[in-house]
Amino acid sequence: MKLTKILTLLILLIILCPARSFADRPEITAGQSYFDIFRGYYVLKDNVHVVMNNHGFEATISADEAKVNVVTQKCWATGKVKFTHGAETFACNSAYLQWKTRTAEVVGGVKFNSPKNLKVTADSAIFNWQTKIVDFYGRVNVTPFSNLHMSGGLKLSNKLYSHVRYDVLENTILQIEENSVTPQIVIPDPDDDSEG
Repeated sequence: MKLTKILTLLILLIILCPARSFADRPEITAGQSYFDIFRGYYVLKDNVHVVMNNHGFEATISADEAKVNVVTQKCWATGKVKFTHGAETFACNSAYLQWKTRTAEVVGGVKFNSPKNLKVTADSAIFNWQTKIVDFYGRVNVTPFSNLHMSGGLKLSNKLYSHVRYDVLENTILQIEENSVTPQIVIPDPDDDSEG
């Protein structure tokens, strides 16, 4: 009798656990796609569109090509990449998104647009869509409009900056650096994904 209860409980756990893990499964569309069973990710080409909702934090990415690992909740995208979270958009050459950490690393010709009166171009950026803080790096050009706030008496000039930190929620520039060392943001290889 005790063994029957344990087996019944195990069967219920096996049935219910996959249902929970697929609840956060991304919506994926592409002109061409297949699942690489040896590497554990989807390979997507042509008109790629990925939407992921992780506990209320939705992120959308479109690109020419992408690889998506639904187990580790990561996306690697290249070619005419557009990343959207809420009303904020990033355009770039390549991007790496991690839904567990709620971060996006965008690299190459980054263009950021916020309806809260700010446009930024940069070489790269890291965006945390939970905290809504974005760090722009390398040849950062900020085009503010009205109502942009500046923290601690900071002032913008027509210069290029090496680092700008921006709070999307508060529409506030938190930090400006003109000559700091710019970190090298490298998009990792999906084949080296330690979690996959």
